[in-house]
Amino acid sequence: MIQEAIHTDLFRLIAPECLTVVTALIILAVSFGRKTTQSSSGPLYGVIGMIGLALAFVVSLFYQSTGFSLGSAFIVTDATRWIKAGLLLMGFLIFWQHTASPSHIGNQGEFHALMLFAIAGMSLLIGADHLLMIFVALEITALSLYILAAIDKTNTLATRVALKYFLIGGLSAAFVLYGFSLIFGVAGTMSLSGIAEHCQTNGNDPLLMMGILMALVGFGFKVAAAPFHWWVADVYTSTLTPVTCLIASTSKVAGFFVMGRFLWHGLIGAQGSLDGWEWTQGWIPWIAMLAVLSMLVGNLAALRQTKLRRLIGFSAVAHTGYALLGLCSPTPQASASIAFYMLTYGLSVIGLLSLLELTQGNQKDAEHRQLEGLWRRAPWLAACLMLLVLSLAGIPPLVGFIAKFNLFIAALNTPHQTLGLIGLVVLALGASAISLYYYLGVLKAAFCLDQPDEAMELKPSTSQYGLVFTCTLLTLLFGVFPGWLLTRFLEAFSGA
Repeated sequence: MIQEAIHTDLFRLIAPECLTVVTALIILAVSFGRKTTQSSSGPLYGVIGMIGLALAFVVSLFYQSTGFSLGSAFIVTDATRWIKAGLLLMGFLIFWQHTASPSHIGNQGEFHALMLFAIAGMSLLIGADHLLMIFVALEITALSLYILAAIDKTNTLATRVALKYFLIGGLSAAFVLYGFSLIFGVAGTMSLSGIAEHCQTNGNDPLLMMGILMALVGFGFKVAAAPFHWWVADVYTSTLTPVTCLIASTSKVAGFFVMGRFLWHGLIGAQGSLDGWEWTQGWIPWIAMLAVLSMLVGNLAALRQTKLRRLIGFSAVAHTGYALLGLCSPTPQASASIAFYMLTYGLSVIGLLSLLELTQGNQKDAEHRQLEGLWRRAPWLAACLMLLVLSLAGIPPLVGFIAKFNLFIAALNTPHQTLGLIGLVVLALGASAISLYYYLGVLKAAFCLDQPDEAMELKPSTSQYGLVFTCTLLTLLFGVFPGWLLTRFLEAFSGA
């Protein structure tokens, strides 16, 4: 009876991950049993994946218990449950997107299974409380994404870009692993709680600082922070839309959460300071520098883009900078603000990428002119485009503005970091103003320019319309009624 109870408790702790992996295995089993591997099988696998992710979402919110498992390497708290629920919701929407607009690749079973393995890796990453578990979860996610980036064998550009993505990703993994080894050598433990105890008395150890810096280089690649963003624009332009959505939304949510846990829970004694004109040694000044570079490089590079996916890629670097600003403020309010920001950003970018696929088909290098006259061809889609783009730009009263506002307020409310963070917030406001130019350029093409003669006739299905409207509706609801979700996040992180 005791052993049965232990097994039951263990399953409740890792139930969302188990359901996601089992769903992937079911898809593989079904694909092996079918005579055809053509794209006609895609919707079936998509529906199976959506059912599995929906079950995992419900389990994460209402069934999963809190506590430690796997030798205290994996932790479940109210905060991890809510973040996993958001990640699984975005995964569900991504599967919906591919089911509504299936790609014409032959290996559909493997494609859907790899997406689920990537989501399972991200879910493990959210609960990781041990350096070894963090690295294993990172690599499960990364290897799945590398294969997904190259899975379209008919696209030679995707194959070349995937190789570049893999090589840079392998280099970043080496940085993370070497940084972790230095931290382990100094602290004598891989547990984040054990590392935190060591940092309380030896937070300025040079080897510890070197280990943190090396790990941050690797994490910077994972969340697409400048100057580790070289891969972003090419990967966004060449990969299939579901893969782009996965990289742009769910992987960033998991990446920022594990960065927050790694820095705030394990290395809070080595944080340093931005207070006054003399910054003290620690990871907060380094994160601040990454935030500044990401906001400036992302927005300035996006100004020059004519291809829409490259524009979204560079704007993603800028949004990473805004979220990094929140990491400089190790408080529950900042944690809740980052979680809200990344969730709402993910919903907006999934909706926008899905909409662009409707208007441009398989043209991943499509430019602004493909949107010209959209308000005449599809007024409802044009309205959704306007709301999603303005939300990403941070225009009130849409959710993008609410998310940025809460992020900046959380940074300003940080004790003992006031002067430096005030400067960062002012810079972030200026960077947001720059972003208006390229975001409004997208809307100018859709609303102010006439429809070209060669414009593609739009015949979206009900499912395609439904996905775009759902993402837009969620963006609107969280903008008009942000209090409920923000309160849930704040309560969860206050008790984390």
